[in-house]
Amino acid sequence: MSPRQQRTDTGTANAVVRGVNIQAVRNRALAQSYMAYKHVPARVIERVLDHPSLRRQPNAEQAVSEAITPAAAGPPDD
Repeated sequence: MSPRQQRTDTGTANAVVRGVNIQAVRNRALAQSYMAYKHVPARVIERVLDHPSLRRQPNAEQAVSEAITPAAAGPPDD
């Protein structure tokens, strides 16, 4: 496995996954702003936003953390 493929900085990896999801739902500017706020290096932000084919797939833990689960139907709890 190449050094680039090793995920030693999980905080950055998680910020990138969330940024990519923000880009898909909202827009590039917001995704870029979020990743910069989370201290993702500028070269990484540029690579993941400009070259989607170079992105790694999120690991299972990241996929679960980004999943949207609907609330159960029914009356709200008091």
